[in-house]
Amino acid sequence: MTIESETAPGLQPGHDADAETWLSWTTGRQRLASDPARSVWVSANAGSGKTHVLTQRVVRLLLAGARPSAILCLTYTKAAASEMSNRVFRRLAEWAVLPEAALADEITEIEGARPDALKIAMARRLFAHALETPGGLKIQTIHAFCESLLHRFPLEANVAGHFSVLDDTAAATLLADARLGLLTATASREDPDLSRAFQTVLDIADDSGLEKLLGEIVRNRHAIRPFLEGARGRLEEALWEAYGFDADASAETLAGKAWPLPGLGEDSFSSLIAIARADGGSRAGQFAETLAAAFGADDTVTRFGLLEEAFLTKAGVPKAERTLVFKSLRDKAPEIAEAVMAAAGHVFEIRDGLARYRIFEKTLAALTLADRLDRRYEELKRRRGKLDFEDLIAHAASLLTRPDSGQWIHYKLDQGIDHILVDEAQDTAPLQWDVVRALSEDFFSGEGARPGHRTMFAVGDEKQSIYSFQGARPERFSAEGRLAERR
Repeated sequence: MTIESETAPGLQPGHDADAETWLSWTTGRQRLASDPARSVWVSANAGSGKTHVLTQRVVRLLLAGARPSAILCLTYTKAAASEMSNRVFRRLAEWAVLPEAALADEITEIEGARPDALKIAMARRLFAHALETPGGLKIQTIHAFCESLLHRFPLEANVAGHFSVLDDTAAATLLADARLGLLTATASREDPDLSRAFQTVLDIADDSGLEKLLGEIVRNRHAIRPFLEGARGRLEEALWEAYGFDADASAETLAGKAWPLPGLGEDSFSSLIAIARADGGSRAGQFAETLAAAFGADDTVTRFGLLEEAFLTKAGVPKAERTLVFKSLRDKAPEIAEAVMAAAGHVFEIRDGLARYRIFEKTLAALTLADRLDRRYEELKRRRGKLDFEDLIAHAASLLTRPDSGQWIHYKLDQGIDHILVDEAQDTAPLQWDVVRALSEDFFSGEGARPGHRTMFAVGDEKQSIYSFQGARPERFSAEGRLAERR
């Protein structure tokens, strides 16, 4: 189910409502969201008690009999994980020594029903139970969880069993080394494709543009990597296919398709130039001289540039008929007037193909840099037995979704996780959602490795999303909620 922020019935913004009524309504909504029998997506505003609800849900899961080691609570900073863990253990510690009547009142407040003596006794033991359970409560960052998962299954994940995690400073240093290696290889001309790629990028932008591109490559390398791995050794050919070009395509061959213009043979073209020159208008005169220059051009690219100038606007679309078909042309050669408009459309189509080819060249250069930089960075990490934070997520997602080993991993994990809680879910990146979805796959597939009630819980607020944080896609929060509801 999905629970969203709303105004309590009968309470309007700005109205001096009875505080007791408001508190009762809020408590009811929080009780519903923390119900351990439900899978729930909570969307609520800042300051509305989302962390309180999440903490309360963990406590109620324990009170309902869930094993502490079967609860996985994922958040995004160590500080948030620490705060949440402290809240849970503080409440459980208080329950261990609270007078029976006061403890019964607290349980009644969060569950909505008076507890019996058995539940009160269980509540007193929860603190010791949570501390003594092997593995204990898993309230941790998603990176910490992925790190522990990879250490548990290093062979299946294809990572070094002794790997350690790079912090941001060490990762930046290693990336700087990888960039330096890239520049060294370019200067020595040992990689012609890399040298061409650097030249292409520098022709488009200056050094700052190059640095910006390299930064984007680093941030998106895991998204780019599947294409690079699939095209290993044949990157250019793979891009030919992706863009729909023939292997012999080039700027020269594509521009060459513009000439001769359809419907304007050599005689018609000469007549068009002559009529334009005789028109007497400055616009027609300029049109005539541009066409004459195109007719005498030595190479296809230069000729096409002149045809663009003659037939297309600065925005790259065909000029209006009133501009291209001047009065003397319409009077003296109406058949040529029709061909002129067809020629404008033809030049526009060729321009579109050339624009796609120039994008292809830039993409090839960017992906060549991405391929070389990623390989050097990965090699440096491999030599040192290191993974960075993005590696943890990517390897964990791959491990959980691989057809050859994924089922075995799920079987092993199926004996350990019954309840997944996701905090600040609006800042969850797509790859992180893949991890969460894979972990919960068996929750919805019928009977798992063992019987039992299993739940999903996510809390967040799209309006609070830090869009650049770990590649966050805030819209995925509600999309994943709809998917969980269907499942």
